[in-house]
Amino acid sequence: MGVEIRRFLFYTLATSWIIWGSLALLTQVNILKFGNAISMLLFILGGITPAICEIWLKKKYSTKEEFKSFIFNVKNPKHPVSWYILAIGLAFAACFLPTLWGGATMENPMYLALLELPIMIIGGGLEEIGWRGFLQPTLQKRWSPFTSTIIVGVIWAIWHLPLWFVIGSNQMNMNFLWFSLTALALSFLLTIIYLSTKSIFICIIFHTFINSFWNVFVPVTNVMSGLFTFLFALFLFTVFEVYRKSNFQKQTV
Repeated sequence: MGVEIRRFLFYTLATSWIIWGSLALLTQVNILKFGNAISMLLFILGGITPAICEIWLKKKYSTKEEFKSFIFNVKNPKHPVSWYILAIGLAFAACFLPTLWGGATMENPMYLALLELPIMIIGGGLEEIGWRGFLQPTLQKRWSPFTSTIIVGVIWAIWHLPLWFVIGSNQMNMNFLWFSLTALALSFLLTIIYLSTKSIFICIIFHTFINSFWNVFVPVTNVMSGLFTFLFALFLFTVFEVYRKSNFQKQTV
């Protein structure tokens, strides 16, 4: 991997794991209870680290024009409605479809997802500034979208690992293999979105809706359900790549 990728991963993993590791330790020794103000601050700080690190590194190592363009991509909401339909539709499908095979249950009304959107921008969406805003496109300079997506998905899953040691966190009740398969699935869906739009903002929207929909369609975190979700996402990605490549060939003829 290139220097800029290693630099991003070092700062992101080190900072997040120190913050989340501290949170885990404090809950393990019963100094903090997960859910109070201090614990939630640590939880959120660890979660937005990919965004903070990438913005800092981009400002430090890029030209002013590159940095300005990057920030514009992050915060620009002016996109075709079809891009929003794609992102929200894929997020809904990824969360709803598991209910068909016993991988999730609808436990709350749909409006709850809309009410939680502002919270989930911070509680998940902003991660995409680092993962899809930097890591995915940078890896694709060397590897195929498929290989790059696998790498990002694996790193993304492992990055969350300290949360399984935070007493009281949602992750403690999740099967980690289910989570890893789901992270890979979502990574393939996010690659479809990013290759279609080149928009970091739209990737943030997708991630935000995923976290919001999960509070409506609450996952049953068994491995088979995660595998089905992964196969669904891989199928969509394969269809998308065949279409994208055939369309590219038509344009070059």
